[in-house]
Amino acid sequence: MSRPLPASFADAQREIARALDAVLTDGVPVGTSDPVLAAMRYTLLAPSKRVRAVLVHLAADVCGDATRAMPAAVAVECIHASSLILDDLPSMDNAPLRRGRPSAHIAHGEAVAILAAFGLLNLGYAHLSRAYAAPLAARVTSLYSDAVGLDGLIAGQAEDVLATDAIIDFDTLERIHRRKTGVLFSAAAQAGALSAGATDAAIASLTSYAKNLGLAFQIVDDVLDVTGTEAETGKAVRADARKTTFVSFSGIDGARELANELCATAEHALAPFGKRADALRELAHFVTGRRS
Repeated sequence: MSRPLPASFADAQREIARALDAVLTDGVPVGTSDPVLAAMRYTLLAPSKRVRAVLVHLAADVCGDATRAMPAAVAVECIHASSLILDDLPSMDNAPLRRGRPSAHIAHGEAVAILAAFGLLNLGYAHLSRAYAAPLAARVTSLYSDAVGLDGLIAGQAEDVLATDAIIDFDTLERIHRRKTGVLFSAAAQAGALSAGATDAAIASLTSYAKNLGLAFQIVDDVLDVTGTEAETGKAVRADARKTTFVSFSGIDGARELANELCATAEHALAPFGKRADALRELAHFVTGRRS
């Protein structure tokens, strides 16, 4: 069975869901029925674990002040949702399902889905610029744009697509997923810490935690693609049969063991925070034990 969500995680999820709905509603005339906006809402407000956004909140909280974390949490969720739309496109993974529903390009058409992806990316950056004073807005925006950019998510996605039907080594696989998945986890933790005015030492510790947590999250995804069902995962399974995965290298048990080791390393990075970081430790336990 999947581990239950930690109470602090569930509380943050609800707050984030309300903030996401508000950012999509703010400034939109009542009765507006724009197809791009509808596709943005369809993706951004779909039932989700919101792990990256929750990580922003928890990172700020462990640094002593979560009061300014929500704009960074909203922005990272917008960026992540944008990447999911693009990842699912026929030219990418050609995925029919996402979060238990038809993918955005199937539900709204490919052209509208692409525009919605750019709409969400733009919304995330715009929200940061409006919510924070200029110095903090600039730092968090730069952090997120680097995470998405040519040495981040875009690079990881490109290498992943080009690796279909190819044989790659373990170092290449790890590099792909540190960019495709891990880099946004690291950016989320750093953004939360920055919103709280954290020290450089605290930011470094949280970055190390998130870097390992993000890779563990991807490894568990690889395991669930083999062992899960569509009902459990909310997306098509056995979708990575033409790609090299962590399961390809280590088998199911070996991949889970690697995820556990990464989360143990992540937890070790939290030592400077003591018991204040217990919610982040719970998040790591959830990641390794999830079944969806």
